[in-house]
Amino acid sequence: MQHRARQPSSVISSIAKATPPAKSKAARIESNTNKPKDFKQAQTSAPRDKNTDQHIVINPDPWSPLQLYSIYRLVLAGILLIITLSNVIPIQIGAYDPDVFTQAANSYVLFAISGIFLTHFRWPAFSIQVYFHSATDIVFLLAIIYASGGLSSGLSILILLPVILPSVLKPGQGSLFLSAMTVICLLGIQFYWESMSAGGANDASQMMHTGILALFIMTISWMAGVWFEKASLTAELAKRRGIDLANLSQLNQSILDQLETGIIVLEHSGRIRHMNPSSWDMLGQPEDWRERNLGEFAPELNAHLKIWIENICPKVASFDIKHRKTTEITIRLSQLGSRDKGVVLMYLEDTSAQREKQQGIKMASLGQLTANIAHEIRNPLGAISHAAQLLSESEALDKTENRMVQIIQSNSVRMNTTIQSVLNVSRKKNPRRETLVLKAWLQEFINDFVMQSTLQKHQISLFIEPSNAEIQFDPEHLQQVLWNLCRNAEKYARENVADLHIDIQGSHPLHTRDIMLNIMDNGKGIPDQNIDRLFEPFYTTSTRGTGLGLFMARELCLSNSASLDYVKLPAGGSCFRLIFSHARLNEK
Repeated sequence: MQHRARQPSSVISSIAKATPPAKSKAARIESNTNKPKDFKQAQTSAPRDKNTDQHIVINPDPWSPLQLYSIYRLVLAGILLIITLSNVIPIQIGAYDPDVFTQAANSYVLFAISGIFLTHFRWPAFSIQVYFHSATDIVFLLAIIYASGGLSSGLSILILLPVILPSVLKPGQGSLFLSAMTVICLLGIQFYWESMSAGGANDASQMMHTGILALFIMTISWMAGVWFEKASLTAELAKRRGIDLANLSQLNQSILDQLETGIIVLEHSGRIRHMNPSSWDMLGQPEDWRERNLGEFAPELNAHLKIWIENICPKVASFDIKHRKTTEITIRLSQLGSRDKGVVLMYLEDTSAQREKQQGIKMASLGQLTANIAHEIRNPLGAISHAAQLLSESEALDKTENRMVQIIQSNSVRMNTTIQSVLNVSRKKNPRRETLVLKAWLQEFINDFVMQSTLQKHQISLFIEPSNAEIQFDPEHLQQVLWNLCRNAEKYARENVADLHIDIQGSHPLHTRDIMLNIMDNGKGIPDQNIDRLFEPFYTTSTRGTGLGLFMARELCLSNSASLDYVKLPAGGSCFRLIFSHARLNEK
């Protein structure tokens, strides 16, 4: 494990801070597909009613309060109709002019019923209906107040709601004009009844009450219009800010989804709040990851998260790990917010792409180096070999001299073989990858190897689970890698080849996207002191080899975004493990 202190990118940090909540519909990931599909959000729109003109309402559907008011009007009209049909009335409503009261109440019921249909079908336009319903209600209620003896009947309070209605739904000069005309009509009605009454002692008092009521109506109407207009502007501003935030979150979400770097937002307890598609893919596309603990499918990441929280937080730190002992990942941890209330931002970077890039550069350098070696060494080496051959044909050489000539010739051949092996490695820098069904390809390889080796078919066993696993690899490179490993087992694992058994096992580790392939034998294994140098070039314990076989096998794997390592088996024997990155399962 390596530990490195780094500074997080401010851009990515700001993106992570603006990431929408984990339960957002746009952040949901379908885990039953090879690639996430639903990391896209629809654009947030702000529809506006075509009849609202320049005025703004708090309710997104202005027809709702108007429809509710039409229901209130129908109930009120029904009560007034019941009063006209009843002979037992606790107060003298409509007693001063029963005919006017009856006609007004009946007409009011019919209008209330028609108003229900008008608001339901939303015809005519909203602004027309607001003033039409309010003005009509005021006219009917004024007639009822008149028929009941003016403001002394107590019905004047009913006129307050239709006066306030246009100030709330359509504030402006029209609502103020309607309020003023209502006040004038009320004063006129009261003045009429006062002039018709015989007593004059209560005239001043009754007119004062009427004036107070008129002032109250005008004040309430004006204040309601001003307050609702300001409240509507505030609500619209908040709505626009919400849309801006939603669009910003959508933009951040889109950027997060397009990043090749995996990003996971975690609580300090390890519970996942969000992960982008790259991290979801790196962790093997886990199902139902939301609100689960990271340790359930990534124990290595969770262990380093706890170490960071306990010892390093809030400083930024990086770790190199192997997820499920397969995928090589570099993780970087940083704190967002306070230590107690904030969240942890985890960056995941798959090192296979970086390793492959470095491998390409190294292979290009090696190719240039080997071309120079071949030019500088092969010509003099050929001359030395040719001279030694001519010298061996001389009859004047004694036995000792002939032995010296043979040494020159054998070492010339060995040196030429080494140069050729290095050239073969450098020429493999551009793999031609193909999609291979691993089990079918290995069965064919085993048949070919058995035909060209001293092993029998029962000495090599094969087990691949799942059987439909596919890898991306150059078939010639894979042939060379496996041939080298199996040939080494045949040569060095057992003194008696008949006792050798090679076991090839492939599996798909849980919560990873990689395929693991183990090539094991029941030989004596590799001594501990030789394991560290096993893949070094030109390192060999055999006098017959060049020490380039395992080095070449690893280089070919790296060129195909795979890895090759040696795993010591507790029971003895050797195990060479291939990890095929970005493998997938064939769903056919």
